Amino acid sequence: MVGPLILIFLGAVFLLENTGHLPPNFWMNMWKLWPLVLVLIGIELLLSHRIPWLVLAAVAAIVLVVGAALTNMPLPSTSGASAEPFHTTANTDLGGATQAAVTVRFGAGQFVLGPIDQPQANALALMTYQGPPQLAPQPHYTATPGGVGQLEYQSSGRDGAPVFPPFANGSSDPAHMELNLAPSVPIASLNIQTGATDARLDLSNLHVATIDMSIGAATAWVRFPEAGGLTTAHISGGASTITLEVPQGVAAQIQYHGGLSTLNVDQSRFPSASESMYRSPDYDTAANKVDLNIETGATTITVQ
Repeated sequence: MVGPLILIFLGAVFLLENTGHLPPNFWMNMWKLWPLVLVLIGIELLLSHRIPWLVLAAVAAIVLVVGAALTNMPLPSTSGASAEPFHTTANTDLGGATQAAVTVRFGAGQFVLGPIDQPQANALALMTYQGPPQLAPQPHYTATPGGVGQLEYQSSGRDGAPVFPPFANGSSDPAHMELNLAPSVPIASLNIQTGATDARLDLSNLHVATIDMSIGAATAWVRFPEAGGLTTAHISGGASTITLEVPQGVAAQIQYHGGLSTLNVDQSRFPSASESMYRSPDYDTAANKVDLNIETGATTITVQ
């Protein structure tokens, strides 16, 4: 009974959020409900042969609804005064590399990526973070002279141990990570893995060859490079809302594979070429173009 009930619950949340009866950021706190799966399994094992299944379903539904309500209620302060949020900044230099591969693993909160406004010589990245200290991303960078520098950000505990479960923090303070990359540095690959995150990626002034982005229960806005030559992008998502913006003058080929998803493509720019492909008329000859592959679950996607 647990599996079907969870599907019904998720469908109801989607419906209420899309019709405006739930706030658009309701999903930001849904990851906190994962312990209820264990509770529901325990209830089913304990009571499945002792009470009618309708009563069992009602008990399980009440547990889900109460849990969802509690996770979206603000927690009272236990100290009588709000604690100052943890704040950190990290600069990363190229270290002799000529290009970089960047990986970001960020669980829950807000994530913003864009260019450095006034980069210093040899600069690669500037990261700022504000939020729970145990979710602060730690940069790890290795570089070889003349090669590709490997830059990775991953949340970890203050003692250096990874946080587990990955989204558990015990704090109501939202986590906010902002990552700025040097526009003059070629980014060989950009790998973004997010959970319950509101993500905003402005890549328009960056040179990114390959993008691989995995989005959990979240919202995301991505603007692709304006003058990056050929950019290959793979976007995968779960229960999310994704907006993908292709700058004017940039061609695109869009291939889509999805489940219970809604896909809205600006066909005045990217007419349908087949059942699951949209393509700019000048894609083959364009100097700047995006080869976009989308694989999603229950997602609303807009390409413009």
